[in-house]
Amino acid sequence: MKPLDYFYDNPSSGEGHFPQRFCVFLNGAVRLVFGVAFRYKAYDLDKVKSLPAGMGFIIAGNHRSYLDPLFVMSVLRPRPVRFIAKEEFLQSNPIVARAASWVGAFPVKRNTADMSAIKRAVRMIKRGEPVGIFPEGHRIRFKDQEVTYHEGLALIASLAKAPVVPVHLWGTQKIKPVGSRIFHCPKVILRFGDPLSIEDEPFASLPKDERYTAFTKEVMARVYSLEFPG
Repeated sequence: MKPLDYFYDNPSSGEGHFPQRFCVFLNGAVRLVFGVAFRYKAYDLDKVKSLPAGMGFIIAGNHRSYLDPLFVMSVLRPRPVRFIAKEEFLQSNPIVARAASWVGAFPVKRNTADMSAIKRAVRMIKRGEPVGIFPEGHRIRFKDQEVTYHEGLALIASLAKAPVVPVHLWGTQKIKPVGSRIFHCPKVILRFGDPLSIEDEPFASLPKDERYTAFTKEVMARVYSLEFPG
């Protein structure tokens, strides 16, 4: 069996990509089960499709459930998305770690400047792969929960010279509400926004120590400014 680093360091699409059998199986299962259970629907996918073919980019969204990446990955198939996952989650169970690696996820050490994860993400984007990031770092489960946005998003965008596409997910926080022992089946909605680049103004003119903070805040502001389709 190949080591996990093989999947972390090799492409999930394009020349020399690792096998996609599990990805295809999982996506089929997600579309079938999630389609029935959550009736999920994505809006404004053209914001992603408008990007040049073969261009790597970043997907950045709000984070409410462990299932968030599966919804994003499903609506963007057949193009695989490489999600950054916290290291302790991948280390919690060897089966989880193996399955996550097969679908292209890779680890990051939280609350550190994990340059290994950042360099991996940059390499992925430069060879044309989308990378998914939740800048909130962990699930936001309470209205008054303190939130700190992680600026690794901006650093990766800068080093890779990659556009960032915001996405907002509604409903996933209701799948397993705080205090509930059972799973619920709410309707899940995703909406994508216009890509933005850290190379553009006003970010390009800012000092580096201010640029990353400003860009990260703007990305998340755009995530939360996306309106629920009505």
